[in-house]
Amino acid sequence: MTEQEMDEFTTALVERYVDTQKLASLNSELLNIWNEVIDTLPPKIKGDFQEKYNRRIRENSL
Repeated sequence: MTEQEMDEFTTALVERYVDTQKLASLNSELLNIWNEVIDTLPPKIKGDFQEKYNRRIRENSL
């Protein structure tokens, strides 16, 4: 790999990494909003939500 190719590669790598960090930050903010909303649900709905969510997580981890 030439110096120019390495430079182009590392520049592209940094750009993708920064983009990924921005998306992760936005996703984190969005998840915080979702969590706040879920916390305000009536107990029955919140319980049903948590049960279905946990089941979904278990199914997807198999």
